[in-house]
Amino acid sequence: MTGPSRRDFIAALGVTAAVGGAGPLFARPVDDEQQAGSRPAAATPPRDLLLNYNESPYGPSPRALAAIRAAQTSLVSRYHIEETYDSLRDALAAHHGVTRDHIRIGAGSTEILKACDDVFLADGKTLIVANPAYEAVIQYAANSKAEATRLSLTDDYAHDLPRMARTTNLSTGLVYVCNPNNPSGTINRKDEVAFFMARVPESATVLFDEAYAEFVSDPGYESAVKYVKEGRNVIVAKTFSKIHGMAGMRIGYAIAKPELIARISPFTVDYAVTGLAASAALASVKDAAHTREVARKNAIERTRFVAEMQKLGLSCAEAHGNFVMVDLGRQVSPVIGALAARRILVGREFGAMPNFLRVTLGTAAEMTAFYPAFRAAMTA
Repeated sequence: MTGPSRRDFIAALGVTAAVGGAGPLFARPVDDEQQAGSRPAAATPPRDLLLNYNESPYGPSPRALAAIRAAQTSLVSRYHIEETYDSLRDALAAHHGVTRDHIRIGAGSTEILKACDDVFLADGKTLIVANPAYEAVIQYAANSKAEATRLSLTDDYAHDLPRMARTTNLSTGLVYVCNPNNPSGTINRKDEVAFFMARVPESATVLFDEAYAEFVSDPGYESAVKYVKEGRNVIVAKTFSKIHGMAGMRIGYAIAKPELIARISPFTVDYAVTGLAASAALASVKDAAHTREVARKNAIERTRFVAEMQKLGLSCAEAHGNFVMVDLGRQVSPVIGALAARRILVGREFGAMPNFLRVTLGTAAEMTAFYPAFRAAMTA
């Protein structure tokens, strides 16, 4: 199955951009803004090959694109249509085996993360988070003047869940678990999560970020939606930005017991999710064949990437998302700059893993173009 590309997605929205324009079409995600000032000046040429933001190179489902085109006339000039929004909640509830009251739609999963910070880190409560992990939740905590306790990853670059459970106490408002983790790409398997959930105090809310869960093929992985169904103090954040290929539409959602959904809902923004985005997301949820095909292609390129790195004598962190962290054995900034000079953008440097380069997996053709450029950048 061949899905539409990012160009098709932009065309469906009626948006055009000159090739080699001055800047990116969409704003940089929050995690990549943290150290934007540390980027080499060479990272600003025309962006031909984007392997930096963990977007899907395969674009949205054909059904999603059709829904966007069909909805343009009826929805662009109107506020959000409640029927579309509620239909999406119903479809997501059915997909995850919960009720509509367990679902809250947000403008990307980042809106869900911010709402959780706003609610659960009030009144001097603290955040427990791995280092490194997706940094949006840390930035939003800082904006609220909440303290964050950063705990190092394990030796194999996964969340140290036993230590996170031991560190959680009555002053902890939120424990953030990114699974699979961005940027390391690792997972915590279901037995590790069960051990953690048996020990973490119920007084703290646990926020599982599962932005990349659909890419995982490891049978030991399990979604934390299980704990939502058990009535635990758990929120699961999901997004349409990754496997669904809809990063530019900014739509995500939370899954939690109705009491928690009721607490975070007032801290989200009404009409932040457009009718176009909701229509496209609804169509994408119903196109399971597309997401399966994207996951299949991604798994092939993930295996290939690791093998190509091994040929160069380089090792990778265990990868389960649509990106891989490869250990260069030295500071990554010069290689990032050398790739940018070849019009290939990859992930930024991560302070807690300074020798690791994060590379988003592109299509087979894109990755074929990447490997010789990478070898040249390594010797530049």
